[in-house]
Amino acid sequence: MAEATWSFSQTFTSHFQQAQSALELRIEKARAGPSPQDDLNELSYWLAKLSKDLADASGSLPSYDQKQYELQVKTLEKSIDDLRVSSLSKPKFSFKRKVVTPSTILPTIAKEPLKSIGTTDQPSSTHLILSSRSESFLTRSSLPEHSSQTNLSIFDLDHCIVDLLGKDSVLASKDDLSISALHVRNLSNCVLLLPIIEGSALLHDMFNCTIVLGCHQFRMHTSKNIDVLLSISSNPIIETCNSIRFGQYPAAFIDREQTPVVYSVQDFSHIRSTASPHFSLLTPDDQFDLVTKVSSSRKVDAVGQIKSIVPQ
Repeated sequence: MAEATWSFSQTFTSHFQQAQSALELRIEKARAGPSPQDDLNELSYWLAKLSKDLADASGSLPSYDQKQYELQVKTLEKSIDDLRVSSLSKPKFSFKRKVVTPSTILPTIAKEPLKSIGTTDQPSSTHLILSSRSESFLTRSSLPEHSSQTNLSIFDLDHCIVDLLGKDSVLASKDDLSISALHVRNLSNCVLLLPIIEGSALLHDMFNCTIVLGCHQFRMHTSKNIDVLLSISSNPIIETCNSIRFGQYPAAFIDREQTPVVYSVQDFSHIRSTASPHFSLLTPDDQFDLVTKVSSSRKVDAVGQIKSIVPQ
């Protein structure tokens, strides 16, 4: 049952984010167009479709994710309402707009084939993407302009260091990055230094990586040789993974006192009473050594030394 819920949640999350981003893009285009009023019926239809898909999935999603998706739908609803009010003061053109068939507007959550994140034209204001880089040192300055709260996707990186902690700590800047949800896919030989985010972290297809992350929910799939320094309020989940080591989020990256949380890793590929062979916990000495290496990676010239930082 847990495995089925996990698989459904992965698929739904990807499709929901695509549909949400596509609708946001349509709202932005309608707002910039000569006659937003012409688009309102179309936008309202797709908002209702998105709301229904979310309602149908109720009970099959983690409660926190469900709440976040509901808030995102409410934000879309407000954007359309604002567009409706603003359009009343704009004169209409006399010519008719070309009718756009619904199939070209939004992906259908229940039927549309799954597409990888980042393949559609998504507005940077609510969904940030870092992708297709190698041997690079990426920081907050590498991100496009964004709102204070955003979803973040990181994929297709090789031999990269991604440091989104700010100058010295998680809360070093007044313009802190507030990540609602994190999606990571297809990373090899990388170091991810991320703040404590508000929502879920979904990670797939990673190899030889070190991750520093705090989140509400953590799920890793089809990954190998990963060190994870984690702060979490629930139990992390792994599936089809091997050689994963877990430790505590470094206190040096937090500007406030935090009591280490003891969590229990759930391995969906080993649902037995015996200990899972697919993960282990870092010893205090290993934790200290890894934190030291991770701290040293916060230098631009450390990219060439990634092999000494990530597990092999």
